[in-house]
Amino acid sequence: MDRKAWIVIALCCLGLAVNFHYGAKNREALEKERQRQVAEQVKEEKEKGPEEKTQPVDPKDSSPVPSEPVPEPDPVAQEETFTLRSKDVVFTFTSFGGGIKHAAMSGQYAVQDKENLVGLNREGDHPIGRLTTGVDEYLDIPYAHVKELDTPWSITFVGKTPSGLQITKTWTIEGVAEQEEDNRAEEPQHRLKLELEFENDGESPVNLSDYGLFAGSAAPLWEGEWDRHITLFYQKDGDYKKRRVLKFKKGKKPAFREDAGMLGFAGVSNQFFATIIAPEKPYDAWVWGNRKEVDLPKIAGGGKGEAIRMGVSLPEETLSPQGDNKEALTFNIYLGPKNNLLLRETGEDYGKVMNYGMFGGISYVLNWLLNVLFSGLFSKMFDTWGWGYAIVALTIIIRAAMWPLQNKSTRAMKRMSKLQPEMKELREKYADDPGRMNQEMMKMYREYGINPLGGCLPLLVQIPIFFGFYIMLQYAVELRQQSFLWVEDLALPDTVYTLPFSLPFLGDGVNLLPTVMAVTMVLQMALTPKTGDKMQRRLFMMMPIVFFFFCYNFASALALYWTTSNIFAIVQMLITRRMPEPELKKKGVKKKGFFQRLQERAEAAQKAQKEMRSSQMGGPGPKKTKKRGPRTGG
Repeated sequence: MDRKAWIVIALCCLGLAVNFHYGAKNREALEKERQRQVAEQVKEEKEKGPEEKTQPVDPKDSSPVPSEPVPEPDPVAQEETFTLRSKDVVFTFTSFGGGIKHAAMSGQYAVQDKENLVGLNREGDHPIGRLTTGVDEYLDIPYAHVKELDTPWSITFVGKTPSGLQITKTWTIEGVAEQEEDNRAEEPQHRLKLELEFENDGESPVNLSDYGLFAGSAAPLWEGEWDRHITLFYQKDGDYKKRRVLKFKKGKKPAFREDAGMLGFAGVSNQFFATIIAPEKPYDAWVWGNRKEVDLPKIAGGGKGEAIRMGVSLPEETLSPQGDNKEALTFNIYLGPKNNLLLRETGEDYGKVMNYGMFGGISYVLNWLLNVLFSGLFSKMFDTWGWGYAIVALTIIIRAAMWPLQNKSTRAMKRMSKLQPEMKELREKYADDPGRMNQEMMKMYREYGINPLGGCLPLLVQIPIFFGFYIMLQYAVELRQQSFLWVEDLALPDTVYTLPFSLPFLGDGVNLLPTVMAVTMVLQMALTPKTGDKMQRRLFMMMPIVFFFFCYNFASALALYWTTSNIFAIVQMLITRRMPEPELKKKGVKKKGFFQRLQERAEAAQKAQKEMRSSQMGGPGPKKTKKRGPRTGG
């Protein structure tokens, strides 16, 4: 990677690091403000007293009498929970809402926890699939478990509203029965089908659009997970929309409601796991979202985190007691890891849930290659460390593919470094005429056959790959709990020791791999040809420090990728130094190059501009008088 590429990437990473640092300060300020508002609210409630006094009604007062508040229905006496298991998920259902209380991911343990599994919707107050009556408002009715309708892979609940609307919910794990019949157990089992049946036995019509479906909640897995990873999303008329939990911190009303058009799917996700709910037949709907502060596991660092939750409305259907009083709806639900390949196999557009961003195409290809290397080669060669070797191999493949381009750029930098004395002379000679100086420099480049932008092409290729790799590793759930060398989890920092105090920007963990990365970067820079002015060289030497702080608390997979890339670059430069030095000799110019033509056009435009300015200031000046010939008399 050449000097310009390093400088651009370093400045980008420095900007991100500063953004994260001040973002954390803003979060602390917002949290203090929230606590102040809560304290004021509690104080006001205490001043009001435990009960509001009833004022006597004046018979002469003709103003309308306020209606009595409708009492909430009594809760179910005792909650009952039920379990359905697939080979990948343990689904726990509850009679409170007749939905999924939480779903434990088999084989996926919580951060720094070897006993408890990762649980989706565990921090939520409501089960997935509970009916809602508005924005973050829920239908509070008891559900009965109908055991007679159950199968080994399905469960059924029935509830009834006070107005007479009977609701039947049947949950079925998708694919289990087919795989058992065909003796197939290798396919993932993260999908469910929810069949909703409504029957209006009351006396008034019921519009289903007055109700909605709770799509679940998502929360950080540990204190180091960024708020930007906590997201709700939905597909509106074929377009993917998302909203991060940070958006809810702006304004006094954090909840939102938006039109979702023809709803394709909706859901919530954190960095590595997602809940997706999709109607079998898309319909016009609206969605809502909200946030909630949650306590994070103490074993994973503790502290507070921001959880996000959302719901979707039901379609516009009216159930009349005297006419059509029944309606059936079906929803497909996914609860599982944000595995790029698995999501794309599950739903046509589910791959967008990865939130790769503008470099999504590059990230997708890199993720596919990483999985191919692991499943096709390293998983068969090694019982452990397979994913680490896959990252190293993928890095080497990328660097090897770019070797010819990088080598050409390095040789161009060496040739330009040999022109430094001549360029210095031109700067001194034409210090008062920048235009002439640039003209002479371009002429010198043409004479020696040097393209001044030769180092930009590697930059244009490497930066998208770098950011694509960075984003891909950020969401690669495949790397969770995968060890390599001394690293216990490639999705976490490789902390080898915890300090009794905390350092600015670094925290209290001693992470070894980012240190190795910074050392190899310094060695690589020592072998890089010295070009550019003093300011560029100073920025160049600051990059190891910038990247050290940037990668220190990030997933160790990124530091492993960068360290491998640095080592490869060092070997490449050592080989390049053994090659013959590029010759610097003048070449005959047979045909005008692009930059020469561009320079000539600029000079012609400058000349025309000067002539126009001269004519506007008074024209070309007085005409010279013609000489008269001798007069002849007559």
